[in-house]
Amino acid sequence: MHERTALLLREAAGLFKPLANEPSPFGPSPGYPTASEQVPLARFHDEATLTEGVLRRLEPWFHIEREVSGKHPTGRPCRIDAVLRPRDAPAWKNPDVALGIEFKSWYPHVINASRKDTTGWVAQAIDYSMTDWAGYGRLPIFMCPDPFMRSREVPTGVDSIGQFVDGLLGKFNVGYMALFNGVGLTMLMHGYNTVWSERYGVSHGKKWTLRSRTGNRS
Repeated sequence: MHERTALLLREAAGLFKPLANEPSPFGPSPGYPTASEQVPLARFHDEATLTEGVLRRLEPWFHIEREVSGKHPTGRPCRIDAVLRPRDAPAWKNPDVALGIEFKSWYPHVINASRKDTTGWVAQAIDYSMTDWAGYGRLPIFMCPDPFMRSREVPTGVDSIGQFVDGLLGKFNVGYMALFNGVGLTMLMHGYNTVWSERYGVSHGKKWTLRSRTGNRS
């Protein structure tokens, strides 16, 4: 583990407060498959309180800028809830990486969500991945919480359609931020590939630049 990451982990452990009565990600590991279980963020009944709770947990790990403005290729103005820059940037493959997060309330975007609510949110995330954000350019976008609320246990947690959806969104540089039992807040992309988590720090972010691509992505 990178020295700066280890220091941040100790600091975050000292500041830990649960979001949903979940166990600390800094204590003993619950092991698999328990650690593949998502913890519902159901106590946050509106977007504002969810945003505050999650960003408070992320603050030891990231520099956070809220309500960042941008312009979509169509010329339409956009605004994203938050942009994160890692405090342990040298541990990432791209030390200049910045990560966009768009929050939605648990009700009705996850539980009791209509197809219109879910597809609208996903389309918004794709639009945001193409947006030129002031001071950042294009960003990887993480939806919080996971709109599909799926188990991420390998290899049976996501069916073939779910794998296709995750893979397609990953090609647009769109992923999920979710809360996992014993692992804490976790950024996922391309399904169950962890970019970063509270327990383990940067994971696939060590190998992926997370830069946006256009055209052939094979």
